[in-house]
Amino acid sequence: MLYQIYETQRSLMEPFADFARAAAKMYGNPSTPMGQTPMAQRVSAGYDLIYRLGKDYEKPQFGLTKIAVNGVDVAVHERIEIDKPFCELRRFKRFTDDTNTLTQLK
Repeated sequence: MLYQIYETQRSLMEPFADFARAAAKMYGNPSTPMGQTPMAQRVSAGYDLIYRLGKDYEKPQFGLTKIAVNGVDVAVHERIEIDKPFCELRRFKRFTDDTNTLTQLK
């Protein structure tokens, strides 16, 4: 239920974020009449803040394929252990069972 409310709020904020982005550009451009007003920089900064708050950000990728442990490169793979609407519990597990690599890590 909470996730649906969150998604509805994001959907409703999207047009306001688009308007705020356009208004920030308009007030931030000194060649437009609105950009020459005395408070143009502050108004532009306010609209830019509204845009950043309403913008939808993508989740960054970890991109871990191998790590160095005691000077030895070990391949790891990422697995999602628990998947919830607001979070994912990720586990990075060693990908090798090679005995030589395991003895070097000890």
